[in-house]
Amino acid sequence: MAYRRAVTWWPKLLDAAPADARALLEGPGVRDRIEHGLAAARERFPEAAAVTDDAFARALGERLGTQKDPVAALARLRADDLLLAQWCASGDPRAIAAFERVHRPDLDAVLARFKRLSITGDELRQTLRIKLFVAAPGRAARIADYSGFGFLQNWLRVTALRALVDVARSERARKLEELLADDDMLGLPALGSDLGANISREEVSRAIKQAFARAVSALAPRQRNFLRHAHVDQLTLDQIAATYNIHRATVARTLAQARAELVTATRAECAQILGVAAESLDSVVRAADSRIDLSLSRILRAPEADFADGSTPEGSKQ
Repeated sequence: MAYRRAVTWWPKLLDAAPADARALLEGPGVRDRIEHGLAAARERFPEAAAVTDDAFARALGERLGTQKDPVAALARLRADDLLLAQWCASGDPRAIAAFERVHRPDLDAVLARFKRLSITGDELRQTLRIKLFVAAPGRAARIADYSGFGFLQNWLRVTALRALVDVARSERARKLEELLADDDMLGLPALGSDLGANISREEVSRAIKQAFARAVSALAPRQRNFLRHAHVDQLTLDQIAATYNIHRATVARTLAQARAELVTATRAECAQILGVAAESLDSVVRAADSRIDLSLSRILRAPEADFADGSTPEGSKQ
């Protein structure tokens, strides 16, 4: 075994690993299994020199520290996947090319679920590249979050789907905002001193429209469907309940929760847009709340408010 002749990375792994995992690492056959896995990973990705053996060992040790059950985690170690992920996190274009070559079918399957968006497939793929492989201020590239325990393929499917759901929601929110008429959010009270002298009523109105559109886009599919039945189809609670074969109390609870989430999310998002404390917008949002029915009736008629394109992952916020 060539790695035995000059192993410098093993002490790095032991140092980076949590104390309760070191005894496990020093158990019979563990070091041999990790060495073989690393050697096979190097053979599969010979150009991944940007990730030294020492760096790989430190990454593995640190990730062991995040696992509730290090024994079970080590049994699921995928050294080749971890090396590829760490290589991609280094920013090497060859790594990203290798990643997309290996995982192209998985990426294509996820991207296919968003084909009804106005964004082209190439634009969507580039957006996903940025989200996976480009570091943000104060944060490493998202690919660096992969633990190495379990298949990278599974991690990719979940992470890519979540990332593209965010893209879809942003795109949908933009379209919904365009559907809101300028008078939808009128009735704003006089702006208090908490908002500052430099913020105009027009700025607040625009911010509320943008925040409200994003809040509608973020609702769960069932919440949006029930709101559509109530505000567009003009169905009663009993009629909605009969349609879904559920109790009318469930419908009432879902509608009340959806409306409460709309108000809360609109206030929080509007505060972020304007750069003010959310509490300073209470009176403004209460005034806008009185006109939510009008706004919902308008935008829930539009196909942009529907997630039927499959861009909402199964099991998410139902």
